[in-house]
Amino acid sequence: MFIFILLITLSFSFCLQILVIIQYLSTKSESYYRTFLGTFIINTVLMVVTSISLFRDSSDLASIDLKLILWIVSGFVLIFIIFLKVSTIVKIYKRSKDPLFYSINFFGKKVYEKGIVKPHEFLTLVFTMPFFLMVGAYFLARLINILLYGHL
Repeated sequence: MFIFILLITLSFSFCLQILVIIQYLSTKSESYYRTFLGTFIINTVLMVVTSISLFRDSSDLASIDLKLILWIVSGFVLIFIIFLKVSTIVKIYKRSKDPLFYSINFFGKKVYEKGIVKPHEFLTLVFTMPFFLMVGAYFLARLINILLYGHL
């Protein structure tokens, strides 16, 4: 059970580190750099503790339920992708209500300006779609399997 908790924690720490790297590259903020270094140290410590625990008692390796770990991680990745998509859509929607991004034509209809959807927002919505579909399908298939049959 200890190894299971360490692996789940390590998985989430990796996901957090990827998020921090993306945020740092987009903003070049010093706080994200320090957070990146912190997650790097935490990941290293978790990997060393997991390795030492497995070297001490290698029978724990056979007791790890990899399907459960993947299902839990896919659920959190799915929640993260949904949050990312919803926040991007909300930003675009708020921008569409801003009078700077539209004008009224001769017939009284709104004509949206060019900058209402930024290129990185469009690419975020397009490139996260395959991951959203794959991770969501895996998570929902395992969830239905648990609900119907009682196992992963």
